[in-house]
Amino acid sequence: MKKYLLITTLFASSLAFSYESELSIDYWTPIPDGYLKKDGTKIGLKSMLKLSTAKDFGGKLLFKEKESSNLPNIVFMYTPISFEGQGTADNPFSYGDITVNSGEDFEALVEYTSYDLGFLWDIGHLREKTEDRLDFRAGFSIRYIERSLKIKTGTAQTTENHKDLKPMLDLEAEVEVLPVHQELRAEIILEAQIYTNGNEYLFDIIDSIRMNYKNLFAEFGYREEKYKMADGMKKVSASGIFWSLGIHF
Repeated sequence: MKKYLLITTLFASSLAFSYESELSIDYWTPIPDGYLKKDGTKIGLKSMLKLSTAKDFGGKLLFKEKESSNLPNIVFMYTPISFEGQGTADNPFSYGDITVNSGEDFEALVEYTSYDLGFLWDIGHLREKTEDRLDFRAGFSIRYIERSLKIKTGTAQTTENHKDLKPMLDLEAEVEVLPVHQELRAEIILEAQIYTNGNEYLFDIIDSIRMNYKNLFAEFGYREEKYKMADGMKKVSASGIFWSLGIHF
């Protein structure tokens, strides 16, 4: 136990010496789109399952390398999405063992939660050369995904659960849009995570504007995620506005 605590302490001390840290809480309101497909049946997320806009909190922890180091930025990100739908079926549809008849009430729930661990390097040491006015980073991340589908009627219910692990290419760019100021700065940020494998793909794109004031920051932007899968959840997307509040330490 003492050995474990010593290793943990040394690791934390190394991070504190080599990195600046950021912690943020994110609020995303994604609108669902796309369809599910099983046994030849295509089911629209909005048109048939009547899924509504999600409103979910996530979080991000960033260890940002200090200038003049060759270490990568380390990113931990947690993104939950929960789409709920309920109503009366306009047309009959079947999914797996369940059939929802026309005029029958039903409830639907699609949950998609992702956990990211990423490593990104400053390309060309732009951050240092431009005194924080411009930065471009590239690297990779590992995304662990838990997703589930539940459809329920008064007499029957079906549930499917899937887990995935995807390697992602990560690209990020930051451009300062206001002159450097001791306490207040504004930046435009573009982020992209990409995975492709044959007909399967995953794209996660974020563009935002960020205000930094002393040790606090606020971010406002738009996030879009598109996922085409090889199994039951065939092609889904979530896109919408997000807000983020965070602190440097």
